[in-house]
Amino acid sequence: MSAQLNLVETISRYVTLQPGRKALKGKCPFHRDEMSSLMVIPDRDIFKCFGCGAEGGTIEFLMLLENKTRTQVVEDLGRRTFSAQ
Repeated sequence: MSAQLNLVETISRYVTLQPGRKALKGKCPFHRDEMSSLMVIPDRDIFKCFGCGAEGGTIEFLMLLENKTRTQVVEDLGRRTFSAQ
């Protein structure tokens, strides 16, 4: 069984996203954001903050949010996936 990470679903757990023209937008959790500078582009499976410059995919979002390395995030996701089965 293969599991696929869903960027919008993951970010929506932490940020309220609102529809925009080509992207979803919300307040960035990585800095004090008053302008909803976080953009999530579902078609490309990426996020970008135009306030602090944070960008990437699901793994990078979780790395920044949880202050963990790529390896730690992947291991955590693996444990969650296998414990849910």
